Amino acid sequence: MQAKFLASAFLESTYSYQKRSNSRLRASLAALLMAGAAGAQAAAFTVGSGGGAYHGTIDLACDDLEVNGPLDAAGATFTGVGRVRIGAAGSIAAAGARIEVGAGWHNAAGPSGFTGASSTVALVGRCSIGNATDITGSTTFDTLSAAQAGQTLHLAAGSEQQVTGTLTLGNVTLWGQGGAAFLTLLPGGVQQIGAVSVSGVDASRGQRLAPTGQNGPGGGNAPGWFALAPAPGAVPVPSLGAWSLLLLSALTGLLGWRCKYLCIHP
Repeated sequence: MQAKFLASAFLESTYSYQKRSNSRLRASLAALLMAGAAGAQAAAFTVGSGGGAYHGTIDLACDDLEVNGPLDAAGATFTGVGRVRIGAAGSIAAAGARIEVGAGWHNAAGPSGFTGASSTVALVGRCSIGNATDITGSTTFDTLSAAQAGQTLHLAAGSEQQVTGTLTLGNVTLWGQGGAAFLTLLPGGVQQIGAVSVSGVDASRGQRLAPTGQNGPGGGNAPGWFALAPAPGAVPVPSLGAWSLLLLSALTGLLGWRCKYLCIHP
């Protein structure tokens, strides 16, 4: 309040000979105040059918990012997002962007609804409901991360989430909701996966996930995950070291010589 009073007093005292300058100054102050407020926090972010562009940093304070037209968000950072909702006619071009979402990712436009080289979508605990995140629709991500321990990801039946870059999963649980869902790490992608529990999420369309790990507590059907189990009835064949092979060769030669001697001298 004191700052506003001083600014107003200054403007009024110089009004008689700086009318035009005052007008520009007032406009600049208003623009700075609006820009500062928007950059810090906003209640919602909605893009209509006409589309729009945003390249800054914004905290949605757990409200939704709703996109019903083309949004150019290259280089932008969205934090505190409750749900990302991409409508059937919506799309996000997110090259180099970062989106932190808690409660859900809903893509009704399909794979064309989200593009973005070097972009990151982070599923975080903030703004989630019961530490759970719902994922519907099919999306191709560059980097997809769910690193917070205790998170649960609910993937809608029939949906497929593809990852071209890095897939990071901490100690989380993944469930296929209402049937099998798909999580596909494409060739060339990198995985960083902790102790996960998986049920109803199929990874067999891409790289095997957590190939040296095992399904965690409560896990169920998980094609394309974890270490391959030995085939039923298969007996492991022991391998021989160098000295064992040398000894085996010597014994084989000795038996061959003995047989040859006995055959000649019965």
